[in-house]
Amino acid sequence: MFKIILSAVVLLGVLLVLFLVKIFIDAKNRPAQASTAVVVTEDEFTIELPTTQKAEKSLPVVPTPSVDEQIISEVLQNMAEEAEDLAKIEAQEPADFADEPSTLEEVSQGEAEALLPTDVKYVAIVIDDMGVSAKHTRDMISIKAPLTSSFLTYGNNLKEFYEAAKYAGHEIIMHTPMEPKVEADLAPDTLRVQMSDEEIREGFLKMLSKFEDVDLKGINNHMGSRFTESAAKLDVVMSVLKEKGLFFLDSKTSQYSQGREVAQMEGVQYITRDVFLDNENDYQYVMNQLQQTETIALKNGYAVAIGHPKDATYKALKDWLQTLEDKGLKLVHLSKMIELQNKKN
Repeated sequence: MFKIILSAVVLLGVLLVLFLVKIFIDAKNRPAQASTAVVVTEDEFTIELPTTQKAEKSLPVVPTPSVDEQIISEVLQNMAEEAEDLAKIEAQEPADFADEPSTLEEVSQGEAEALLPTDVKYVAIVIDDMGVSAKHTRDMISIKAPLTSSFLTYGNNLKEFYEAAKYAGHEIIMHTPMEPKVEADLAPDTLRVQMSDEEIREGFLKMLSKFEDVDLKGINNHMGSRFTESAAKLDVVMSVLKEKGLFFLDSKTSQYSQGREVAQMEGVQYITRDVFLDNENDYQYVMNQLQQTETIALKNGYAVAIGHPKDATYKALKDWLQTLEDKGLKLVHLSKMIELQNKKN
């Protein structure tokens, strides 16, 4: 309404100015008249022009510029149309814009991520062997950060621990026992190359059933240097992952792992480990490995490190996490890392 009133006032002001200008111009164009001497008789009036006026008639007359009435009319018409448009906008604003969402609501999560600074690099930290040692599992869960907790299938109080880890902001994956080349004490549900495809599938589904109550995102191999080298046996696992919509993190316990090739063949989301953090349970060793993880992330844009629930790893991670922002690094869940990797590729 204010816009309409303002437009009307401006219009009236312009009209008044144009009117005054026209009066002034008309007065300038009218011939100057001197006073006349009038002689009145009973029969007639006699008018005589003064001699000064007769002299002025002989002078050249300089024409006064006139205002083009057509231009004035067009100006007035344009102003009237603008006032009408303003009135329409004023009337339409509530209907046209009331249901329009705010900018923040319109930006999707993917678009928001695209707005992140391009110089930010990403790191995923996976903690294997969760659920075996109650003390060390609780220590890791106390770190409220986007870690990825990988729980062993034969861990204690699995449901209690993975629910607590999820509440702390961790992502949950399953640490799947697979046959190694070296002799080791193996869990009873370890997947072995001697098993038939049916036995592998049945045993793997039984493991997954222990995580039905949590939003499981994927798995990684526990040991498994022998099993991951067998494309045929690994394919049975990958086919189940495909059915369940789960990803595969290759712990890369063998340089000859067939994980990438079989995952691509089955259409399973795949990612591999870059750094092992704690082959030595020593604070400085873990910090050095974390610095190596940083170097890889700064070079490639992202890096994946695997650690374990150990005293040195727990203490080093707590200190290291405080330094990420200043280094231009961001800790993310492993599923997010896979998404970033896919975008880059």
